[in-house]
Amino acid sequence: MASVDVIVVGAGFAGVTAAREAAQAGKSVLILEGRDRSGGRTWYRSFKGREKQLEFGGTWIAPDQQPYVKAEIERYGLDLFQSPSYEKFGWGIGGEVDTTPFPFRPDEWAALERIIARIDSDSDRINLFNEPLGQPGLDDLDVPFTDYVDRTPLPDRVRDFILAWPAFYFGAYPEKLSALHVLSWNTGFGSTAGWYLLLVDKFVGGTCTLIERILNDQPVEVEYNADVASIVDDGASVSVTTRAGASHQAKAVIVTVPVNTWDRIEFDPPLPPSHQAMAVEKQAGESVKVWARVPRQEGAFFGVGMHTVFKWLAAEYTTDEETYLVGFASAEADLDGNDLGAIERAVQEFLPGVPVLDADFHDWNKDEFSKGTWMAYRPGQVMAHSAALQQPHGRILFGNSDLASGWAGWIDGAIESGIRAAAQATALLSLA
Repeated sequence: MASVDVIVVGAGFAGVTAAREAAQAGKSVLILEGRDRSGGRTWYRSFKGREKQLEFGGTWIAPDQQPYVKAEIERYGLDLFQSPSYEKFGWGIGGEVDTTPFPFRPDEWAALERIIARIDSDSDRINLFNEPLGQPGLDDLDVPFTDYVDRTPLPDRVRDFILAWPAFYFGAYPEKLSALHVLSWNTGFGSTAGWYLLLVDKFVGGTCTLIERILNDQPVEVEYNADVASIVDDGASVSVTTRAGASHQAKAVIVTVPVNTWDRIEFDPPLPPSHQAMAVEKQAGESVKVWARVPRQEGAFFGVGMHTVFKWLAAEYTTDEETYLVGFASAEADLDGNDLGAIERAVQEFLPGVPVLDADFHDWNKDEFSKGTWMAYRPGQVMAHSAALQQPHGRILFGNSDLASGWAGWIDGAIESGIRAAAQATALLSLA
């Protein structure tokens, strides 16, 4: 039986960050990763049959608004590049696709201004980063986003437009989303303008570039294909057993796998009530992210729609011969990522007549190590559980993007949570 100071379960951004921080504090660290790679819900790989490398999981960052990821970029001197400047548009609102750069008539402007002003005002009530999102006095925001929006009477086209943004940003239907979680991202961006203007930055060389730099920063041992089956805390140490039967022992364990997969692990003692609730209820994110290869398109396209299959469709890369479109559907019920015909029909809602030559995706919803996509709190979950989820369970600590006090669901949130979990582990070991 191998014995170390800290075992980290999962090698996503939270896991590798927690491992680095614990090792930097002088602790011996072992990462157990169920997959054959690091990165978790990020994955930079080739489009099938092509040389083009693409992000099949988490992609974009906003370093000016995301302090933890900005610090990592500065620490390692990483380079960024931006999504293209869009020249063509499609707005799937009001039962049609409007192709103008700004889809609203003058008589709709006042309603649009009212709802945006209210969203910005309520977002200012949230104290981002300094405490968990379930803060006193915010109960009125932890409701379905549709209910929140409908407190302000809106024309149908304006309502569709407002609902479409969280539908793709969170990868879930708006009625399944906590308005409090949605507004927290608006808090982070600084205003609703951030939804439309600030999400452009990506890592040169892919998300794996930062993962590898963090992982190689400190002496950390990693075991891949080590799918954890059980974690037992006897009060003096913690035993971790994989499905292959390997057993490891540590003074503390940091669990960084997504909340939707907690039910795959047998915990002894059993998880606390909030952790159990989230393991059963799950978070709502179930986006289907698809890359579609089409003939070369002149002028970069960007589309958003509430009633279209793709809630977001954009031309991310164009070569001499072809364009790679990235599309997000809100749920696997809306789109089968293996059905090329369905993908082509979804693309043609925005780009009539454009054939899809091929498509590629990873099914995160059926992936046993994710069981869903990035964090999307359901109504009521933020106030009930967000604070408790960050608390240690004896010698078992928790850290992943789902649990962030800031950007829950983002790379920045994963890094924040990994740093916090490592600090909790280090403090625990200092008591020994």
